[in-house]
Amino acid sequence: MGVFSSYVMTSLSDASIPHLRDPVENVFTEVMTNKGLPTREDFRALRNRIDMLDYNIREANKALNAVRAGCKHALATVEKANSALAQEK
Repeated sequence: MGVFSSYVMTSLSDASIPHLRDPVENVFTEVMTNKGLPTREDFRALRNRIDMLDYNIREANKALNAVRAGCKHALATVEKANSALAQEK
């Protein structure tokens, strides 16, 4: 009798799962919306913003390094020009 009752209960639970899934998902979605808890979309948007900020920071660092190298080159050129002027006098 135990095997038969297990079979019947399993069949009933398998049959009821699809009917219970949508209401449970609706309740979960409503709780998430009303409580203001972050969703996967919120986490994706945050991750994308962080990735974009990281990219922008790397690009800014590259630009600053290029400016820094240009300034060093200009300073070296100015020093050479000053030493050439000093030798002429």
